[in-house]
Amino acid sequence: MSGHTPSDPRRVSNPAASPPQSIPLRDLQRSSDGFEPSRGGHTAGIEVGTGSSQQQQQHDGQQQSGRGREPSPAPIPMSSNLPGLSTYWEHPFPVAPDDISGNTSPIDHMALQFALPPDIHSSEPYQIPNPYYEERADTDSVESDRAPLKPLAQAMGGLEPPDAESAPRDSFQTVSDMGNSPARGARNTQMLGFDLEPGFGSNRPHSYGNTLAPGDSNRRSRSPSTSGALSRAGSIMRAMSQRVVMISGETDLVEQQTRRERSRSPSVDGRRPGHVSAPMLVDTEYPSQLFRMPSEKEEAREAVHPAEEFAFTPRSRIPLPNPLKGNSLGIFSPESALRKRLCDILVSPWVEPLILILIVLQAVLLAVEAAPDVFQDGNARPERWGGTAIDWAIFGPFVVFTVELIARIIVSGLIINAPEYAPAKSERRIRERIAEQYRIIFQPQRHKSVRQPRPEHFAPTTFARSFTMKPNQNGVGTLEDQLRQHLARRAFLRHGFNRLDFVAVVSFWISFGLSVTSLEGKHHIYVFRMLSCLRIVRLLALTKGNLIILRSLKKAAPLLVRVSFLMGFFWLIFAIIGVQSFKSSLSRQCTWIDPTDPTNFSATFSPSFSFCGGFLDAETGETKPWVLAPTGDLSNLEPGARTAKGFLCPRGSICLQQENPYNGTVNFDDIGHSLELVFVIMSANTFSDLMYYTVSSDFLPAALFFGAGIIIMMLWMTNLLIAVITASFQVIREESKASAFAADEPAYSPAHKEESLRRPSALQRIYKRVYWIWVVAITYDLLVMAFRSSRMPPSREAFINTSELIVTIFLDIEILIRFAGDPKGFHRKGRNLFDLFLAVVTTIILIPVIRNSGQPYEWLTVFQILRAYRVVLAIPMTRKLIQLVLGNVTGIGNLMLFVFLITFLMAIFATQLFRGQIPAQDADGEDIRIPFNTIYNSFLGMYQILSSEDWTSILYTVTSFTTALDTAWVGAVFLIGWFILSYFILINMFIAVIQENFDVGEDMKRLEQVKAFLQRKELGTSGNLALSKVFNFGKSKARQDPLDYGPAMAEMLLKEAVVREFLDESMDPLQESPPNGSQSPAQMSGNSEVKLGMLSSAWGKIVAAVSSREPNPFYSNVRFDGPGDTLDPRQMARQAVHATSSRRKAQREYLMRHPTYNNSLFIFKPRNPIRRLCQQIVGPARGSERFDGVQPNKYAWYTFSAVIYAAIVAMVILACITTPLYQKEYFQTNTFSIMNWFVWTDTAFAMVFTLEALIKIIADGFFWTPNAYFRSTWGVIDAIVLITLWINVVTLFTRDGAVSRAVGAFKALRALRLLNVSDSARETFHSLLIVGGWKILSAAFVSMSLLIPFALYALNLFNGKLAACNDASGDIVRLDDCTGEYLSTPFNGDWPVLAPRTAANPFFNFDDFGSSLFILFQIVSQEAWVDVSFAVQSITGKGLQPQGGPPFKNQGNALFFVIFNLMATVFVLTLFISVFMRNYTEQTGVAFLTAEQRSWLELRKLLRQISPSKSAYDDKKTKWKKWCHKRAIEKRGKWYMAITAVLVLHLILLLAEFYGEPLWWTRARDVLFLVFTLIYITNIVIRIFGLGWTRFRKSSWDLFSLVAVVGAFATSVLFLTDPAQDTYNQLHKFFLVALVLLLIPRNDALDQLFKTAAASLRTIGSLLATWLVFFLVFAIALTQTFSLTRFGGEEDANINFRTVPQALILLFRFSCGEGWNEVMEDFAQIKPPFCVEGDEFFDSDCGSTAWARVLFVAWNIISMYLFVSLFVSLIYESFSYVYQRTSGLAVVDRDEIRRFKEAWRSVDPSGTGFISKEAFPRLLGELSGVFEMRIYDANDSVHSILDDVRGSGDGASIRHQSMMSTSQYSTGIDLKKLNERLAKIDVAQVRERRRRFNIFFEEVMVSADPERGISFTTVLMILAHYNIISDSKSLR
Repeated sequence: MSGHTPSDPRRVSNPAASPPQSIPLRDLQRSSDGFEPSRGGHTAGIEVGTGSSQQQQQHDGQQQSGRGREPSPAPIPMSSNLPGLSTYWEHPFPVAPDDISGNTSPIDHMALQFALPPDIHSSEPYQIPNPYYEERADTDSVESDRAPLKPLAQAMGGLEPPDAESAPRDSFQTVSDMGNSPARGARNTQMLGFDLEPGFGSNRPHSYGNTLAPGDSNRRSRSPSTSGALSRAGSIMRAMSQRVVMISGETDLVEQQTRRERSRSPSVDGRRPGHVSAPMLVDTEYPSQLFRMPSEKEEAREAVHPAEEFAFTPRSRIPLPNPLKGNSLGIFSPESALRKRLCDILVSPWVEPLILILIVLQAVLLAVEAAPDVFQDGNARPERWGGTAIDWAIFGPFVVFTVELIARIIVSGLIINAPEYAPAKSERRIRERIAEQYRIIFQPQRHKSVRQPRPEHFAPTTFARSFTMKPNQNGVGTLEDQLRQHLARRAFLRHGFNRLDFVAVVSFWISFGLSVTSLEGKHHIYVFRMLSCLRIVRLLALTKGNLIILRSLKKAAPLLVRVSFLMGFFWLIFAIIGVQSFKSSLSRQCTWIDPTDPTNFSATFSPSFSFCGGFLDAETGETKPWVLAPTGDLSNLEPGARTAKGFLCPRGSICLQQENPYNGTVNFDDIGHSLELVFVIMSANTFSDLMYYTVSSDFLPAALFFGAGIIIMMLWMTNLLIAVITASFQVIREESKASAFAADEPAYSPAHKEESLRRPSALQRIYKRVYWIWVVAITYDLLVMAFRSSRMPPSREAFINTSELIVTIFLDIEILIRFAGDPKGFHRKGRNLFDLFLAVVTTIILIPVIRNSGQPYEWLTVFQILRAYRVVLAIPMTRKLIQLVLGNVTGIGNLMLFVFLITFLMAIFATQLFRGQIPAQDADGEDIRIPFNTIYNSFLGMYQILSSEDWTSILYTVTSFTTALDTAWVGAVFLIGWFILSYFILINMFIAVIQENFDVGEDMKRLEQVKAFLQRKELGTSGNLALSKVFNFGKSKARQDPLDYGPAMAEMLLKEAVVREFLDESMDPLQESPPNGSQSPAQMSGNSEVKLGMLSSAWGKIVAAVSSREPNPFYSNVRFDGPGDTLDPRQMARQAVHATSSRRKAQREYLMRHPTYNNSLFIFKPRNPIRRLCQQIVGPARGSERFDGVQPNKYAWYTFSAVIYAAIVAMVILACITTPLYQKEYFQTNTFSIMNWFVWTDTAFAMVFTLEALIKIIADGFFWTPNAYFRSTWGVIDAIVLITLWINVVTLFTRDGAVSRAVGAFKALRALRLLNVSDSARETFHSLLIVGGWKILSAAFVSMSLLIPFALYALNLFNGKLAACNDASGDIVRLDDCTGEYLSTPFNGDWPVLAPRTAANPFFNFDDFGSSLFILFQIVSQEAWVDVSFAVQSITGKGLQPQGGPPFKNQGNALFFVIFNLMATVFVLTLFISVFMRNYTEQTGVAFLTAEQRSWLELRKLLRQISPSKSAYDDKKTKWKKWCHKRAIEKRGKWYMAITAVLVLHLILLLAEFYGEPLWWTRARDVLFLVFTLIYITNIVIRIFGLGWTRFRKSSWDLFSLVAVVGAFATSVLFLTDPAQDTYNQLHKFFLVALVLLLIPRNDALDQLFKTAAASLRTIGSLLATWLVFFLVFAIALTQTFSLTRFGGEEDANINFRTVPQALILLFRFSCGEGWNEVMEDFAQIKPPFCVEGDEFFDSDCGSTAWARVLFVAWNIISMYLFVSLFVSLIYESFSYVYQRTSGLAVVDRDEIRRFKEAWRSVDPSGTGFISKEAFPRLLGELSGVFEMRIYDANDSVHSILDDVRGSGDGASIRHQSMMSTSQYSTGIDLKKLNERLAKIDVAQVRERRRRFNIFFEEVMVSADPERGISFTTVLMILAHYNIISDSKSLR
């Protein structure tokens, strides 16, 4: 350090000279994220001792530090705004109180020293020994804001704290809070630095608004002040400009402000600081506020200053060195007058507000420009620039922006930083830096936990520097100086937002040039005009909440990018498969031929979207393949395939290849279009249209491609994004200790405390008792509103109006009572004010003038409906969940504002890009809903994409109309990019917001674990064997990991000592466990008396009368002694210890009192031989073991189970085959008889399952036995299935085979028995749908509390207004005129037909409450809201014909549905997902796992993936084998890289396939693929020879490559022998694509992410199995109910319920919410006379409203809400903490694992994974690092001790000693030193370690396999238990 020159502003000649600090500084440390500006003069409420206090501090500091002294620094002037220790008023500059002498200080300096951070007295506070860390990424090339700088450039780092800050910031205390200084009246006890904003240098005094002290001349007035309001407005404006403009490009300034505000805690008296909470970083010309500090070298007498020296010296401006370095642009030197002048201008206080105003002006001008309808005359886009005034208005701001950018580039440089500020390692070559950036973004490194200390920055903190540093020590005094420093540090393009600004300005001038020359309009090059708007994106940081969300997104971005990398890979794979499978598929459509002119192509007609794969010959009816017309006429048709496939066009038409739909833009013909359509599948919206198109043009199995796409891309990959977002925001929350979505925590208001202490008045007490009356009144009012309908008589309308009037008056009286009860405190409660507001408004709107105003009154009824919130909060179930969800209401509000703001900005972009490019109508004359003709229409379009509903209609419209302009790709990229940002990221952030509120503390997690253990229910266990177990019978079960969770861990929790340690509680001796004779706490709890309410006591009496008074210990659960939130953990621990034994004892006593209780059917006693026989055949019906019974015989049990499963599977298959359609056709040729095959099989099944039930009932009892069959969930399901079976059989016999619709539907329940196929499926179903049912119900109630008010409001607004006449010619104005007939053109405008006019609603309406509620429920499922929105926009009035097309008269109505859709997304869909995520993690226990336990789970995953490695070479091998072995094990060798290159080329070749490619290219690709396949075969041969078959087959990727390569080679041979064979072709392509997956293990990022994603595959499999069972249940039910129903408008040959496979595909479509409501309406509304209603079910083809509603809605809820939410939950649970390294994981890095593997390889060179017991001690000797297991420390080894005691001999003597014999060696030891050294060994510790070592050794020996020896994994796991984790903390 001494070598530094004095000119260095960062360093001093001797750092030791900095004086110590004994001043209690609040918030000294700042996060390392950013640069902290110095404070201006805003130091509210600060008290710092001056004068003698300072002397005392200095004196103490001299005594405490033994540092050297140096010449005194120059005196530092005190700020006039920084007060001394003083009275608060009467003196503008305070002086010391009289009672303080020169040698006495009111400060307890020892306490203050203790309060300060430990490093504040560091001897070298400014030393930077090594500011660079290997793991710290150089982000110079991508995002250089955070790159580590060279030491000189670290000047501003002095404002940053050490990152390893451990003490909470709110632990510092003020001087007067230490307890030994007198209180100072009503002083606001804020602490030093508490309220110092960065650069907060306005001219207000320090105590602005914080005190009403008499002497505070500038205090805030109690009355409104114009100057104060203007000042606050100016402050807000400056804060906004700081956030939005960020002239220096440093977001750190604002980040630090936010972080500092969050770190404050309320002051002692509960008041929060009264400062203006805007980040006012706007100090203009104020110097640094620095203390006058006496030098250390002054004598004590010199340190005693006279009283007049206590006053503050005048402020003086300290000149600072020029921060500009280097030559910007290679021209402007640091001393350039222009550069310095421009720097001065840029940091002026008016620049940022000016730029903000111009940015806002630009956004406003763009919105105004896009507001008029572009289709109206005069509003079209001008041909060239300057045609409108707005062009000139926007030109002005861009001139300013351009000048600003040039100035900033001249000051900062463009790209290259000044050498003095250049980041470390910046001299590297470009190639190295690009490679490093790739590693930074995609390296699968694990992030260290937030709990780990971060790298330290050795620099003084802000306040430390302000008190100790010299003026030239970089004491940057003003915000201007800081801005200069920031402008100098980074080149212009090194900041993210600056790049956007640069692109925007450059794009504007390009657009300007194109527009002036008319090229823009001529060639439609509007992309530059859109890019010129990028600067308005800065407005996203307009509010503080938005800024926090932006920063949170930025922090989550790296992980999102990594997951997107994996998603992108699979996206590419699916796109390749799409091209291979479906190229040209969408170009084949049925074409009707004119029979009079069969060869005339112009006389043909092709219905839209009538895709096909063949046709029927018009004459012979023969099936023919699709054809193409190469010459353009129909006289020369060529077949396109060998055989027909898919849908066959009827006679009179042909299947002709034509153009692809949407002007040729929707197809799989090349990789670009295929990527677009695969993304549509990922979005899960309108994908089913594509699926049915390809099914029609190819084969039914084409649906498998879309099914796999939905499962892999949507349910798996997209949900990874949700998991990443939720986990990332959870980490951000832990790091910042605050919400990731809101700026401030809810303020604590002392008013409530005072309110609770005040005695309520008599009126208040009366009101509290009758509170429910007002809730009933509101409920009555809502109920009456629900009776409104479009067809109600006048009497009902009068009744509704009268009721509304009465209720309003009643509630007005209530408000008066509430006010009278507490007139002084009424206004303090927000709820009082809100209710008062509602009362006033609802009274005003009942004034007749307003009441009879029609539509205005209808809109105002929202205030009447808002009263419903009181009803919702009065219901406990909904109140609890709503309060939980709204716990972070600020965060939800901020996110909603953010979503609306970004949608509006994107709407501006869209208008610039598409306005005027899309016509008002399509080719068929239909109105285009979103032509981007106005800014409002554009906003609706952007929001429609955000909601995902029918978003592809906008995508297809844009691409189809811009493809001729060659700009379709721009539109597609823009819209898909917006979809990714909005739907995949922004909408899923709502889940993260709600999840914030579900989090519980670590202590609560421990409590919940014990509680869950106590309440463990046996309902879920079943004696039914899973099918998987039956198949595994006879196989040797793999040894179970003794460390796995299971009964052993449960028993461990039962041990009292373990429970104590786990809960961190030491039980009081008085609270120890009671003796056996005493009552257990669970029993004693009944003795405590609790006074119940009237309703509770009444209910208790009813329950007591009905139920048995004596509790049944077999079916009752342990109760707690108090509410869960107040329960004592020690009490719970005692209950945990005694729960099982107490229960067993109670059960035995119960049986003694009721000896017949265990008699099944009251006949068969426990010892009955028949019962014993039955018990041997089946397992226990409930629970895991029988009470007083025999265990089942394994062989008999497994055999019986196998027979039953065979019967179940056969029964389900039978139900799938015997659909009503099949039976109808069967009975047309056969008469009913008992010998009909499906009749006698049904009867046989009924008998088999009756026998099974009888055996189980005899074995375990019916209902009143310990293990009763029907006490289990599965017994109830079995009973339901059995009853429906017998109903079916009886109906068949009594009605001669004519089964009714209801009986047929009940057949579906048979499939429920398939839930027993696997244990995991059974447990998933039970834990989530049975146990967690109440939580689902509460979420449903909350959803209804949102739906009902909106349904009432929609009923008021839209009832009776949606009916429309089918004659849309424009002649009909009133619906009364909709009579007679009109010419309709349903197919073609040239083919008109007469049709009757009729007025009817669309498939939805708001004519009554039920209809309104039902359509809103459909909208919640993300379906139909766009249709409804445009329908209500076209409303003209009740009884009037709606408008035909835009612009609509009532387009504002759409906002109702925009708001409802967003609210529904947040409070229904997101709430369901959040509740399920919480429910699932609670059921699995993950929600209540502590950090240590989560860490152990991750560590186990990591350790289990490790396998022993084999020694590299074996001398016995031949040269060939050695060469192969080397090639096989080298991970970055030439051979490895060559194979990787071949795989990449393979991928590129696959991407190069397209439809219409020349034959030579196809042949060349086939040959290259064959060559590549031969290379892969060579690689596999080399690996097998090099590694040996045993080791080769251990790798799953090697086995996969073997299968894929062999398959590719075999299919290549088959394909080349017969290229025209489609089957060989498709198989060949399948294997070629499979080979691409081999890139995954060769890329670290893909490999790590794939392993992470695959972690949840097993659970996903079990969930899919459960889901499949429900698929079968509903598929059978719908085919039995609707297979005979005729088609409606939405059904066709593929979309129907004729067969079970078609029903399964349709249900799969419905699971994604795809068009389910319209199909439901078809089956519900097909009634006579539009169908035939026969006497028998088989003779009818009508639908059923009731069955359609029940089945479709049930499936929508079960599948879309429950199962899709479960997928999110599963993936979240398995993914959440993967990228964190917490506790144990942090120490187990790759080096530690490599050390362990090396040690293992020394004793197991062949890598078998097992060693003998004899070799184990040798392994222990080899272990080092974290896995080391020794009795003595390495320092206490014999060699170390001898080295210590040899004395200070020179090297020669040591060498001489080493040559001595052993006896001689020992004689040269200093025995005294040896004894002293041995005495230092901790004997107790050695004994403890020896004890642990012995236990460890024995544990390893016991766990050894008798045959193979000690396992590699076992040793690793046990070592982890002993060395890394604490078992009691980390095990469940």
